[in-house]
Amino acid sequence: MISKNVLYQVSPCLQLLTAYATKCGAGGGKAGGKSKHSIRYRPYCPPPWKQHDIKNMDLNRPMSPHLTIYAPTLPAMTSIVQRITGVIVLSYTLLLAFGTLFLPNGIDSYVSMIQSLDLSRLVIFLIKIILGAPFVYHYFNGIRYCAWNAGKWLALTDVFETAKKSFILTAVFTVLFAFL
Repeated sequence: MISKNVLYQVSPCLQLLTAYATKCGAGGGKAGGKSKHSIRYRPYCPPPWKQHDIKNMDLNRPMSPHLTIYAPTLPAMTSIVQRITGVIVLSYTLLLAFGTLFLPNGIDSYVSMIQSLDLSRLVIFLIKIILGAPFVYHYFNGIRYCAWNAGKWLALTDVFETAKKSFILTAVFTVLFAFL
């Protein structure tokens, strides 16, 4: 008597169906007896197509975690800010390059126009901080990433320590450069 069938995929075209006998040794070691296993081949039938999410719900698979589930960590935030400051620095560079190529009268006329606005020292200082902070942060945090690529500062304590140092150095040098 056959109690359970186990299905093994042999190739894309065939499936191997092995039937096991319920009793141990039933028909198996007899001189003229039958084998305890029998093998039958059937053509392969692919499973019906389902959408990814529906298939995962039918199989009761858990949803993948998302950024909204995890609390933000310092290494993740430094990576995100590094990418954002990289885009800001790139946009500064592209604006300056296209400005020198396509603006009439050259940069000097626009610098004199900005100077003619007669902005206060505090406003100029704040503008320098806002424009300079992405450069400084991207520089100091980039040093961290270069060190990581060299295999340095990879311990978790070093990662947090260098992140804090890059923030402190960014604040100090941004203010220092804004005073110039």
